[in-house]
Amino acid sequence: MSSKIKKGFEFVEHTADLKFVAYGETLDSCFENSARAMFSAIVDFDSISVVEKQEISIEAPEIETLLHDWLTELLFLFSTKNVIFRDFKISVRRDKNYKLDGIASGEKFDQKRHHIKAEVKAVTYHELYIKKKDNFWIAQVVCDT
Repeated sequence: MSSKIKKGFEFVEHTADLKFVAYGETLDSCFENSARAMFSAIVDFDSISVVEKQEISIEAPEIETLLHDWLTELLFLFSTKNVIFRDFKISVRRDKNYKLDGIASGEKFDQKRHHIKAEVKAVTYHELYIKKKDNFWIAQVVCDT
């Protein structure tokens, strides 16, 4: 297994915005690593403590929409509740639609301890994909910064 897959994500060169590719042996872990990538771009990931938990449930007709909405919800909670996340435990399943249930854990943003590295304004649909290749999942995401 390559180091980028072990890490769970990698940042990819992009002219103006934030672009990353996340990996996972399961669909759940690919979604979790996508969230880790986004928050690693926003702040120094190691500065985040796990103090509070937020339950999240999302439903979408397509898997790409579910990934977009998952990351958008996390960004919304950061913007409105001032919570920065570090740990994610989710479950994705498919009935008629795709459904995600999970918990995001982190703490209130503290300007003294958390240095903003990048201001992520939105998760876009531009170049967004999630697919299974061999024995793992790959997701590509571009965020407006």
